Amino acid sequence: MPDDLFSNTDLPDEFLAIIGVFALFNQIEAELEDINIDPPLTKMERRILVFMDRPKRMGVLAEDTFCIPSAITPVADALEARGFVERNRDPKDRRALVLELTPDGLAARATLMDAVKLRFREICGMTVDEISQFAKLAVKAMPGAVAAGLLEEKEC
Repeated sequence: MPDDLFSNTDLPDEFLAIIGVFALFNQIEAELEDINIDPPLTKMERRILVFMDRPKRMGVLAEDTFCIPSAITPVADALEARGFVERNRDPKDRRALVLELTPDGLAARATLMDAVKLRFREICGMTVDEISQFAKLAVKAMPGAVAAGLLEEKEC
């Protein structure tokens, strides 16, 4: 697309930002279904793997994914059955359990993360520095969306 996209309108930057974010989100969302491993994971299983950057309690994963805690348990069960996670005692509180990636889980997460990052770069057309700036701005905007109730916890 040309750099002068929308140059024939007087749309304010706020509208241009919304249009750009929606276009990017819709394309990424459509393509995420094709980014998977074999045998395929569900959308929620992929989401949990992405957020498993370290051992986490299921309540923390619920917060990370904006889901109710009871929605995490069956996903954790499925990932555990596949050999991607294991439940271990939380070293900070031996009464609690954390989910921790197994070597197979680490490999699956790395495969998914690499594929998503590559596809995002191809779709967005931004440089690495621009992606970093965009990420910072997008994260900066999140508290307003959360406060407005747009990302309330849900069943998932």
